[in-house]
Amino acid sequence: MPGSLCLTTIAISQEYAQKLDEYIKGFALTRKDFVELAIDYFLRTGFDIRGEAFDLSPLERITDRLESSAKVMEQHNEGTEAMRQLLQAIREQTAKQLPAPEIIAQATEEKVKAEKRAEEQTKELQRIQEENNRLRDEVKELQAYKEKAHRELCRVRDKQKTFGKIHINTEL
Repeated sequence: MPGSLCLTTIAISQEYAQKLDEYIKGFALTRKDFVELAIDYFLRTGFDIRGEAFDLSPLERITDRLESSAKVMEQHNEGTEAMRQLLQAIREQTAKQLPAPEIIAQATEEKVKAEKRAEEQTKELQRIQEENNRLRDEVKELQAYKEKAHRELCRVRDKQKTFGKIHINTEL
């Protein structure tokens, strides 16, 4: 009954009692903990203590697994080395294709010049737009003045009521 406390005495020789005490002392276990852990291990792994206690076949199976794992790891390492060499070749090729420092400096100068030209053109465009707005306003003022002058001439003409004597050109 797991979990319930049942006192049982297990008889072992003095020699094995001493070996057990030395073993569990290194792991800070009690005799009870050791027995419980050993039983849990045997049940979990299916290890048959009667037939496999001195049989090396489980160790051989583990060794075979380790050897096959080592082979897989070697293959992956070979692949990794090939990838490393390929990456190095790509880096070298890329370094050959990069532009020389003089070309980079020249391109930087050209970029600065182009930015300066763009800034000057932006300022000139703004100046032209302001001039255009000023001229537009002036044209509006002149048109208003023309209309006012035309109205005044019409008023004067109508006031004098003389036909044909006053000839004023109202077109500008």
